[in-house]
Amino acid sequence: QLSQWSGFWAWQSEPTAELVWRPMLNAAEASSGMRRLLTGRASPAVPLKSMRACLLQTQPVWRSSAGAAASTAPPPKPQRPVPHLGGTPSIILPASLSVSRDDEISRRRSLCSSRELVQISEERLQEFLQAEVVYFASLEPKSVTLSQILDAKTPERAASLAYAELPIRFAQRIQQIEGLPGWEASPELVAVHRLYSDNFRDLRLIELDLVELAPFTVVIERIKGRMREVVHRLAVAMRALQRMKGIPEASIVQWLDTFFLSRIGTEMLTSQYLACVSTAGGGAPKIKRRGKVGVVDYNCDPARICEQAARHARKLCKEHFPSEDAADLEISVEHSLASSVELESQIRFPYVPNYLFYIMVELLKNSARATVEACQEEPHRKRSILITVGADDGQVAIRVEDQAGGIPFMAADRVWSYMYSTATQGGSFSQKGTPLAGYGVGLPLSRLYARYLGGSLHLQSMPGVGTCAYLYLKRLESEAREELPISSSVSGIPLI
Repeated sequence: QLSQWSGFWAWQSEPTAELVWRPMLNAAEASSGMRRLLTGRASPAVPLKSMRACLLQTQPVWRSSAGAAASTAPPPKPQRPVPHLGGTPSIILPASLSVSRDDEISRRRSLCSSRELVQISEERLQEFLQAEVVYFASLEPKSVTLSQILDAKTPERAASLAYAELPIRFAQRIQQIEGLPGWEASPELVAVHRLYSDNFRDLRLIELDLVELAPFTVVIERIKGRMREVVHRLAVAMRALQRMKGIPEASIVQWLDTFFLSRIGTEMLTSQYLACVSTAGGGAPKIKRRGKVGVVDYNCDPARICEQAARHARKLCKEHFPSEDAADLEISVEHSLASSVELESQIRFPYVPNYLFYIMVELLKNSARATVEACQEEPHRKRSILITVGADDGQVAIRVEDQAGGIPFMAADRVWSYMYSTATQGGSFSQKGTPLAGYGVGLPLSRLYARYLGGSLHLQSMPGVGTCAYLYLKRLESEAREELPISSSVSGIPLI
């Protein structure tokens, strides 16, 4: 309730050494400045800055216990004021007050210029942050197009976009974890919950200064570092949760799809900002390839990325299978119209090269492993993998075709499950994972990366023959819009 005060009690040492009520003129001033409330230590004294209240427009109205509107008069004076510890007032929080607002946010308000120092305990801050999580989780994130991401080509624009969107997306994922039955008994889920809570806290306790972005850059770099193990931890946690709670596999897939799709969005926002900062940073000028804006390449070359992914997949295959079959594995890339000399220069489109590389590596890892295993069973038969790249004015299409025997019909519906692996070692989720077989999450994650900017990924398999994967990506930046889960899906996923 701290962010919606109509005033506060303060212990004033000068001139009367008594508690005084200080009314606020409007909602923005009423919550003047929780963003810099803490720097991580317990009970610091720092300038009071706005947190949620900078988003509000209306004057809060106190409600009585019966729910009737009361006046904006102060609540009862506290009976036991906290001791005054210095020459500045100490805020005393009302025990329990509820506030109503006529409207939610319509625009961000400027911060109050108050510079009063306050003291607040870590426990009280956590209570406030929990209320902030509930509030931000109720908001809808804004789905942005690739064109809008390209427009955020300066550090200032990228920072503004990330600062507005990240708290909403982190808050929704925090509540999504808390909606899982028995999540507190899972060390992995507790760890991921703590990571997202720390991300949310760091963002809410920092003031975005577009003139001096260094503090915000530190926060974003810290967030990026925390997120590295999220996929593995969640995969392990959901496997254990399925075993202990008997949650249907389809519900787990839906839950993880929602979580990971949002994670891709936060990854895009943070990566775009850091890339813009790196390009605009001081020191020796960095070599900037023509057409590159942050993490997005205006002239992304799908054939070139497929060739890079093929080399990487062959390397992993040789490391995993120290045999002649792996060494002789053939992966070729061709255009849909191989006779056209000019076609190579025509297939260019704005996209995130790292995302396309990830998708292609995951597809080729599966095909390469299955091809080598099939060659070991039938040494006399030569098998290869063919990648075909094509495009029209609206889409880029990539096909990956192998002759590795295909996927059994009974397993066809499970290839998009995070609980299943196409590897021959048991056909189930791998606790340890390998460079080639992974953790069983490569294919479903690849489909999410394709879906994120309006694309799609499909598999067609002929058992006993082989499998074809079809990847479709939007070619126009105005049509490539990020797909995001809505806030109602946070707690609405049926798990039991």
